[in-house]
Amino acid sequence: MTSQSTENCGELLRYEGTLVDIPFKSPVSPWGIGVFKREDESVFCASGDFGQAILYEEYVLYGQRIPDVEGGDLEVSQFTSRPPRSVKALSGYLSSLTGVGRGTTSKLVEHFGEELVDILDRCPERLSEASAPGPDIERLASAWARTRSDRLALSKVDLEGVPLYKLSKLQRYYGNEVDLNKLIKTDPFALYIHFEDFPFSSAQALAQRLGVSNQSESAIRGAVIAALRREAWLGHSLIEGAQLGQTVVKLLRVNPEFVRPLLAPAVADLRKLGLVVVDGRRIQLTKLHHAEQTLFQLIDKWSQKEEQDLALDLVPSLEMGQKLIKPMGMGKSESKALTAGLSALLGECFSIVQCQTFEDQLEVTRALCLICAAYEADTIITTYTQEMLTEIETSLETSFPVMSYAELIGIDSETGIPLARESSPVEADVIIVLGADALGVEEMNHLLEAAPAEGRLYLLGCPKDLPTLSVGQPFADVIDSNRFKAFHATLWGIGESSKRAAQEAIWSARLEPDLEHFDPSQPLAWMQCDDTYVPAVVVELIQKVSEALDIDPLLDIRVVTPSAGRDSNKVSEAIAAAYGPSSTEARTFQGRKYHPGLPVIVRQPLATSECPPFSVFTPTDVTESVLTLTGADGSKAIVKAEDKIDVFDALVVTPKFIRGRRHEVIILLAASAQAPLINKELLSSALNASKRFVAVVGDMKSLTDDFGSRASSRSRSKLLDWIHNE
Repeated sequence: MTSQSTENCGELLRYEGTLVDIPFKSPVSPWGIGVFKREDESVFCASGDFGQAILYEEYVLYGQRIPDVEGGDLEVSQFTSRPPRSVKALSGYLSSLTGVGRGTTSKLVEHFGEELVDILDRCPERLSEASAPGPDIERLASAWARTRSDRLALSKVDLEGVPLYKLSKLQRYYGNEVDLNKLIKTDPFALYIHFEDFPFSSAQALAQRLGVSNQSESAIRGAVIAALRREAWLGHSLIEGAQLGQTVVKLLRVNPEFVRPLLAPAVADLRKLGLVVVDGRRIQLTKLHHAEQTLFQLIDKWSQKEEQDLALDLVPSLEMGQKLIKPMGMGKSESKALTAGLSALLGECFSIVQCQTFEDQLEVTRALCLICAAYEADTIITTYTQEMLTEIETSLETSFPVMSYAELIGIDSETGIPLARESSPVEADVIIVLGADALGVEEMNHLLEAAPAEGRLYLLGCPKDLPTLSVGQPFADVIDSNRFKAFHATLWGIGESSKRAAQEAIWSARLEPDLEHFDPSQPLAWMQCDDTYVPAVVVELIQKVSEALDIDPLLDIRVVTPSAGRDSNKVSEAIAAAYGPSSTEARTFQGRKYHPGLPVIVRQPLATSECPPFSVFTPTDVTESVLTLTGADGSKAIVKAEDKIDVFDALVVTPKFIRGRRHEVIILLAASAQAPLINKELLSSALNASKRFVAVVGDMKSLTDDFGSRASSRSRSKLLDWIHNE
């Protein structure tokens, strides 16, 4: 990022700007005159030896003004440059660098946006997606590869295991004149702060091998990014300054007195690199800051669309609507209320529908499908997790395609970049999203970009549950803003149910556990149990329930713990001993032990499987070089030793992993140490994750004491700031 400021560097002046014109270049030497633009749009001229000057690169120049007055031209003594990080300058830069016409590079930038450089580096074969001329694409790809190799050859990087595309990205951040070999050896955490797939533990190991201690500025910068990424992983998009300092101390295990004076300079360095955004004492990863800003802009854009701008009229009359949803078998008053609600919904291009239960979402979707089918509207039904996808496919009798979020937007397995972007949206008249409350900010951005501008987009979800699987809490925040159109499905005549009554009891804090009888016919079934016996009781409960309902004990029943700890570890060990092979049969892959037959949760979508992120897989074959997994839908996934895979235990999961899922039965651990952590959001989310009932096992007194006054689990986010202070 360029700067507007001019400052002295020794006796030399320091200027920053983007090269926008070269009025003169000597035919016999590298000397020339360049015109540079600052961030504030002001320009200045500089002369000197610029080597292979490329338009739209960002420059840091050192020299003297001649004459030495404000506005005087700069005579350059030394400089560094780097490719532009601004999307606006990317088209001109690529044309200047490769000689490919501006029309082609503009098409590519329009199609791929800021991801274009990653595409060039890692999978140039995808350039053809932009419908640009084939010869131009080949010329661009070959020129880019050749130029990149020439640039990086000057860096003389001799560290093994650092891919070329990573070195290319570092070069773009630090400039073409920087010796990357020296940079990495003096600042080993540079690899970590720029690449999310480089673990913090690996960065620490590399630093130790290179002799860079945890009491270094490099380590402080790395720990700041690690703290922000961990918060994002927990669902929070920002962190407060005091909390940041505490987390850095814990990560590096150093004296707080050492961290205190280096923390502010470390944040300033990261800010200068464009990796973090600071607002008062709140710090965000730049990526998440832009994601929240973009989401607000996209939702605002969608909410302003008018029905009359659409080619297809889907709003039925009250009489016609009741006839269309007649197959649902509703009573006359309920049918009338639902038709009125759906007519209002279909009159909007973009709306959010609040539901108390997942079953309510299915009812709304069933009615929408009947109306869309009658009007012959091309409709797509999508959801986030494999469990929800499976239930939708088995519960809804519809001819419309049902697909996962990952399948809808087409996540590229190599780069993670969505294929269905704003320039190539999905073709449909209506997109219905179930479980939209399980989407994070970035996922919802991708969804809004993939949706066709001339179509309708409806988001259905339960807004009061836990934070999302990824970042922020967009669904609930957008509703809370009261700025965008939202409907409440319980006002539409959908029949009362025992599960909805249980939800209302939870949110009004009217818990009345029956400690005398364990009643699985109720949505909430209570089982008082001393802490010592919780593991054995859970194992026996899984056995009895799976036999009685004829369901899979490891895939259809999920055990949830308020937080990971000794209690959950004991339960996990007991389940593994009861249902899995002995511990001696554990096999190692990528340094982690797997038991064939015991399910795991995989964070990312896998190249050989259509299962979305955070899906449950069962290891079937484990060797040192290959891991074979079977998804809940029966699909096979092959993971090689060089592939990145984030895996978590699926026998006992934390609230993060129950969000947006569906299982036959949920068992909620409520041991005396865990029960006070169970709040309204957690119990509500567990209830919505169960098809049949939630079994609460543990200390019921600790659970019910002060239940109504426990703090919310809402995420820390700046989304509402964007909405209220646009």
